[in-house]
Amino acid sequence: MNRRQFIFRSLALTVAASTGYAVYQYQSLQGSDNAAVLVLDALLPAVLMGALPADPVSQQWSLQQSRDAVLDFLAYLPQHQQQQLDQLFQLLQQDLALLALTGQWLQLADLPLSQRLDLLVSWRDSYFSLLQQAFSGLRELIYGAFYGQPQHWLALGYSAPEFNP
Repeated sequence: MNRRQFIFRSLALTVAASTGYAVYQYQSLQGSDNAAVLVLDALLPAVLMGALPADPVSQQWSLQQSRDAVLDFLAYLPQHQQQQLDQLFQLLQQDLALLALTGQWLQLADLPLSQRLDLLVSWRDSYFSLLQQAFSGLRELIYGAFYGQPQHWLALGYSAPEFNP
């Protein structure tokens, strides 16, 4: 191989690599709109295990209601918390970040429920405060959305306060 071929091949490889990276970034940006939905759909059953109704139809409805409540509540969080949660949702949808955060190549929804539970426990018990913060933030947000719905108050023995006009 002479010098001219080396330069030409290097240039072609650089163009191919940059094109591949641009396509990857474009695909990840397209998926950014539903990253929160996908992550919540995967983690809600693990976080709410034991609190969900036994009936599969009621369970699915409760999970959808909770997911929608979380998504609605995100707009009321302070801006920096919204950005952190959005960043977490994005990271949990990217393959390399998912591998770093979970140790798994599979998407969260593809993991068995027991592995999702183990993942959350490992975040809770992690030495990294960032993982502990991610666990606490998601747990509090999900619990608030789930138990903030009046249909779940009966199981807690809670009755809404009555206001006198």
